Amino acid sequence: MLEGGHRFENIAAFVVMMACLSFGLRRVRRERHAAGDAFTFGLAFKHAAVIAALGGLVNALGQYLYIAVIHPAYADHFRAALIAGSKLTPEQAAASQAQLDFIVSPLFRAINQGGTTLLFTLFVGIAYALLFRDRPAAVGAASPRA
Repeated sequence: MLEGGHRFENIAAFVVMMACLSFGLRRVRRERHAAGDAFTFGLAFKHAAVIAALGGLVNALGQYLYIAVIHPAYADHFRAALIAGSKLTPEQAAASQAQLDFIVSPLFRAINQGGTTLLFTLFVGIAYALLFRDRPAAVGAASPRA
């Protein structure tokens, strides 16, 4: 049950992340073109990095609030799933108590999920920056914006 919820959450987050990158970069590109300026890879990546940082912060805050305030029992469910999934004996689980407490803590989950969102969005942001940048006109051809 927990794994199915995580799968849905990951797919939904991926769709939202791609939409935010796409709409954000398209808006900046339109504004730059309206002002008569170019939209370079560097500028596109800079804006993608800002979107990634905001997404990471929002995800981290959301994870922290969910585990600390909204559903505090989630940590116990997650701990049980980790123990069952790794097939730890009760003795091994007891010996790993400190590590498990840290892994299921709101702070670790926030850092883990926020950091993962940041890095993955930066990776996708590089691809989007390549897609949305202005490409140099072919030699001898007229510029499409001229």
